[in-house]
Amino acid sequence: MKRIALLFLAATLLFGLNGCKKYEGEGGRSKITGKLTINEKLYINGVLAQTVSYNGATEDVYIVYGTQDSIFDNKVECNHDGTFSFNNLFPGTYTVFAYNEIFNTGNSVTNNDDDYYTKVPVKFTVELGKNETVNLGEIIVLR
Repeated sequence: MKRIALLFLAATLLFGLNGCKKYEGEGGRSKITGKLTINEKLYINGVLAQTVSYNGATEDVYIVYGTQDSIFDNKVECNHDGTFSFNNLFPGTYTVFAYNEIFNTGNSVTNNDDDYYTKVPVKFTVELGKNETVNLGEIIVLR
């Protein structure tokens, strides 16, 4: 009788441990890092005058866990030097993105009242392993 109970316990543990699949998200030991740089185009009366580059301090960077969802799951604010990090992630597929703000000139050059901006994401898809750190490098966002 003890043998049957021990065999049942071993089978339950074996199937129970194999049935727990860790999905993308927080709780693991992996992380994704990077640095955000902003290239801003400066316009005067609808004409490009100059482009300046600076660190993306206080800019938001977003992450989507897995491939099933199109809405972001988390966001972080960049440090003073533009660096960011998503920590404690399980292995899996992640999409990290930030937004370009594209300037669109209107028809009226004299008063610029019909100029507008549109947001376009800059995306990176990453396959993350166990206990792995992936550095996305420098992400350049346009303003």
